[in-house]
Amino acid sequence: MQVQSSSYKLDDQATATTPVETVQNWLIKQLAEQLNLNPDKIKITEPFTRYGLDSIDAVTLVGDLEDWLDLDLPDTLFWDHPTVEKSAQYLADNYDLADALSNIESEETKTAEAVNQTQDNKSDKKGWGNLFGRFQ
Repeated sequence: MQVQSSSYKLDDQATATTPVETVQNWLIKQLAEQLNLNPDKIKITEPFTRYGLDSIDAVTLVGDLEDWLDLDLPDTLFWDHPTVEKSAQYLADNYDLADALSNIESEETKTAEAVNQTQDNKSDKKGWGNLFGRFQ
């Protein structure tokens, strides 16, 4: 099994090759946002508590992860598996992450297509730098 390096890179989400890496990248991104940290400073082998994750933040993060994966997860996930690495591995061992992640990718594709279609419809009238398109 290949495990990602200890530090996070902003483009890792796009280059993740396994479900474990994808979940690790998501967790790092969410931890950084929720706790106002630099993602590059989060190591997958360090306990969540080292970064200041308390019980309220942990339950909130589990809820966000449930929403993202569309799975029911234990509220104590991050206390029972207290690192990014252990949590992601637990999820991979006990849940069908490949199926959950493929559902996420198909939803993102549908959303991107809908946005592109909306943008295409608005740009039908191009005259003078789209001046006429502004008066619909």
